[in-house]
Amino acid sequence: MPNYTSLSNHPKGLFVLALTELCERFAFWGVGNLLVLYLIEYYQFSNVKATHIYGIFTGCAAFLPLIGGWVADRSSYRMSILLGAFINIIGCLFLAWGTLSILYIGLVIIAVGFGLFTPSLLVVLGYQYREKEHLRQAGFSIYYGSINIGVFLAMFFLGIIAKKVSWSAAFLVAAAVQTLGMIPIAWYFHRHKTDYQAFYAYQAQARINKTPLSRPDRRRVFVVIIFCLLSIFFWTTYNQAYSSMSIFVHSYMNKEIGGYQIPEGVFLSSESFFLILLAPLLACLYSWLQKKHKDPSVAVKTLYSFLFMAAAFFIMMIGAKSIPVGESAASVSSSYVISTYFLIAISEMLLAPIGLSMVSLLSPQKLTGVLMGFWYVCVGFAYYLGGLLAGLMGKGETLSSFFGFFIIISFIPAFFLILFNKKLTHMSRRDAHESNSTLHIPR
Repeated sequence: MPNYTSLSNHPKGLFVLALTELCERFAFWGVGNLLVLYLIEYYQFSNVKATHIYGIFTGCAAFLPLIGGWVADRSSYRMSILLGAFINIIGCLFLAWGTLSILYIGLVIIAVGFGLFTPSLLVVLGYQYREKEHLRQAGFSIYYGSINIGVFLAMFFLGIIAKKVSWSAAFLVAAAVQTLGMIPIAWYFHRHKTDYQAFYAYQAQARINKTPLSRPDRRRVFVVIIFCLLSIFFWTTYNQAYSSMSIFVHSYMNKEIGGYQIPEGVFLSSESFFLILLAPLLACLYSWLQKKHKDPSVAVKTLYSFLFMAAAFFIMMIGAKSIPVGESAASVSSSYVISTYFLIAISEMLLAPIGLSMVSLLSPQKLTGVLMGFWYVCVGFAYYLGGLLAGLMGKGETLSSFFGFFIIISFIPAFFLILFNKKLTHMSRRDAHESNSTLHIPR
């Protein structure tokens, strides 16, 4: 009987791809998650303008994987991954220049790099589990948690470097880490050249094949689209963790611990820290439940995700209750923010890696990159919308009411999933006689 919880049971490529994305996340989210603070502190932008730019940047970055996935499906996943990483390096160097005109160019360049890099790496990761479908969700959870080590390290160290040295130095470090991240993936593609070429040849054959999608395939594509659309509610709310909550940490939270003033970036890194802790625990739990045939469906896990997100913003609503309307500063305990980030981390682990795993499993071979891109389009729309909503913080209402609004946003998709989770689960089912071309590549 296989050991479902052993890391050695997972494909070796998982760890190379996770290390590569760790470095990419360090560079991309090191810029993205500190962007609001950077714009407010360095360029003296207003809160509304800073969160709006954050929403545009993250929204565009998440929209571009649709184009990147389409390009990769018709060219080369290897080229898209390496080129995307290289473009990220250029973008970080532009930001390190430290002038406003170059800033916008740098953000555009980084967004393009993310769009090329992300869907291709996820397609290659899905290929790793072509013969280990029972480990797919656990593998994506391990992958998702490990790459958040990159986010945590970026928020922690780049936040300190920005405060103690300079913002330019922080962006140069981000570029250096992304450069190092190109080494393992280049080695992986060289070492597994034959296997990769077989994969690419099969991808090319899938593009040439004009056979219409079967009815089960169309049904599963519909399920993928539904979950992508539901994720908009999640990511709109999640966006607040690094937009409106960044402002809350900056202006309304007591940052002193043990007599020391802690940089904002350290607090903002706590969600990624919790993700790192949760990833192996949830991966083992999923594998154990899979072994016992009790693993909840994607719909049920997504439902739990929205409930945890609602609980997170309930805590923020309570924490902000004592702050009067129009107040520009306060000293709220950091325990509210840290507790909120913990619940957001649980919520993210129940939705993001499970959703990505679902897309890689249910997508027809010739649409894998495009549907992976569509997932990120929905993320992009949500991030832009979340940035706009963050700009309403403190506009004629209490901060408590502002955070309470996101509880409502979380309950809307939760109610939908309560009604339709069995139907969605049935539609996504793959019969034993069906062959998913994503999983079975001819040798």
